[in-house]
Amino acid sequence: MSRTAHPRRMLAALAGTAALALVSASCAPVREDDPDTLVVSTFAFATEEFTEVVADPFEAETGIRVVLDTGNNAGRLTKLRINAETPDTDVVLISDYYAQIGKDMGLFAPVDPADVPNLDAIQPWAVDPDGYGPAYTFQLLGLLYRTDLVEEAPDSWDDLWAEPEGGYVLPDISVSAGPMFVLAAGEHFGSGPSDPDAGFEAMGRIGADALQFYTGSTELTSLLERGEIAMAPGLDNFAMGSVEAGQPIGFAAPEQGRVMTANTVQVVDGAPNEAGALAFVDFLLRPEIQEGMAEALYDKPVALEADPTPLMERVSGQAASSPSDSGYHQGDLALIAQERSTWLDRFTEEVAR
Repeated sequence: MSRTAHPRRMLAALAGTAALALVSASCAPVREDDPDTLVVSTFAFATEEFTEVVADPFEAETGIRVVLDTGNNAGRLTKLRINAETPDTDVVLISDYYAQIGKDMGLFAPVDPADVPNLDAIQPWAVDPDGYGPAYTFQLLGLLYRTDLVEEAPDSWDDLWAEPEGGYVLPDISVSAGPMFVLAAGEHFGSGPSDPDAGFEAMGRIGADALQFYTGSTELTSLLERGEIAMAPGLDNFAMGSVEAGQPIGFAAPEQGRVMTANTVQVVDGAPNEAGALAFVDFLLRPEIQEGMAEALYDKPVALEADPTPLMERVSGQAASSPSDSGYHQGDLALIAQERSTWLDRFTEEVAR
């Protein structure tokens, strides 16, 4: 049976990332007050599209040169921690629970609404309750499935636990869907959305028969498109490209256990260009920029005056425009941040055994 990398090996890989970042940081010139440049730490995919719809227009409007620093959540957070005394990054686009870890480490600065007027024009759930950077897009956890292999669209997590004919895979705990799946399972099978014990216990019942544990969206969609599996828990964004290409793939939201994750934009504490970072946050929340990102990047907008694309509405329904009104909620970010290392071990011992 195919398995993904052991979480202990992933921890070792993170340690290697930290060592490499430390060497790079020691060689890099120190940025101090630098109003003419904005270093944006962002995800390592769709950078050309991001540059076209966000970075280039911001640069043209403000005259500030935008430099992208790309990588995964864990590696970029490690780099921020290493450079905390002399930051060389101004603004960070990062998943919500990694943002929570960064906030707990003191790596990010609170955002004054007076400096980011568009905070008043986004969905209320997207505003950080502690005053840090907001969510600028979101992803919904649900069930991706082959419409030609599953007779009726699933409407409950029970449909996955019935171990569908045609097979299934599960998310590795290291990917964005992983911790959300723990919480969704805990909500469905246990006492509520902050019951990871029930989540792990339930996942342990189906882990042994999973074809594998996927570590990326491309891996999951490839398995679905080739018909090697019939169903899998995953984020709605994963289905967008396949549905757009006419593949027999659908996305279904379970009636209970509707958990979502979000990408946030954070200002680095001590940023060399704090004013530019705040301007960038405000720019990212503009309705026209949000709609441009929706078209180019499948990023569902949070701006109240921005509309999701027809494809988003086709895949995710009403939740594409108003997730909270559709029963979706963010996971317990503080719990995930606090228990992340423990969950890596629990996943190995209780689910991927």
